[in-house]
Amino acid sequence: MTPAGTAAPPAQAAGLVLIADADADDELVAAFDARGLKVRVVGDGALALLEAGRLGPDTVLVSATLPVLDGIGVVRALRAMRGRGEMTILLGLGPDDRAQAAAGLEAGASACVAKPYLVSEVLALAGPPADAITPAAGTVLAAGMRAASLGVANWAGGRTGAGNAGEVDPEVFRVGTVTLDIGAHQVRVDGVPVAVPPREFRLLRVLLERAGRVVPRESLLELVWGTSQMDSNTLAVHVRRLRRRLGDTAETPWSIESVRGVGYRYRLP
Repeated sequence: MTPAGTAAPPAQAAGLVLIADADADDELVAAFDARGLKVRVVGDGALALLEAGRLGPDTVLVSATLPVLDGIGVVRALRAMRGRGEMTILLGLGPDDRAQAAAGLEAGASACVAKPYLVSEVLALAGPPADAITPAAGTVLAAGMRAASLGVANWAGGRTGAGNAGEVDPEVFRVGTVTLDIGAHQVRVDGVPVAVPPREFRLLRVLLERAGRVVPRESLLELVWGTSQMDSNTLAVHVRRLRRRLGDTAETPWSIESVRGVGYRYRLP
């Protein structure tokens, strides 16, 4: 019980999905429930924002066509909420809404998903937690050897342990000025922490694990979103956002290079 005069604690955010779409069917709700997640369904944009502020969901599925406030407006408002930058936001697009995909991604949607919803697709796009992605065996060692062969002295696929000199932490990747710590879910640029949402964190992790090599678009979509059956514009938008977070500008070489017709490569310094 909460003592008299004491504010009730905020609702817990763990394991909650908010669906802002009155057309969402029971099969989708049941699929999330089978994953052990709580689901809240609302039918308009204003209520979606109220519930997001109250509940702090991990994932929000928003229909592009909502009464009161449309889906893109909801996405933009969600991204502007303090402490809500890391939630996964999926924008549902019906056959007549496809033109809104780019605007939705620019507003801050993690990905777009077609309506009527395919349960497997929505679950894949909602994705696992960032720490569920396990590097392939030997990735850290192979990347370190590759960097050494190129004469890159400041590349590290780990860090020196605080207690044991020379101990390598396989959960920390460092390429040039960028450090990604999987365990702390933290990215630093020149030692300064940078806020990176979960989807972009996964994307950066995959690229750093393979620094210096081109990663095909299809592989990035599979590893980060769980499916290659997506509009490649989704990937391009996330790469642009990630470049900005890493401090890339038009006047400086991009840390993430686009290889036309193939994919992306994290540039070794």
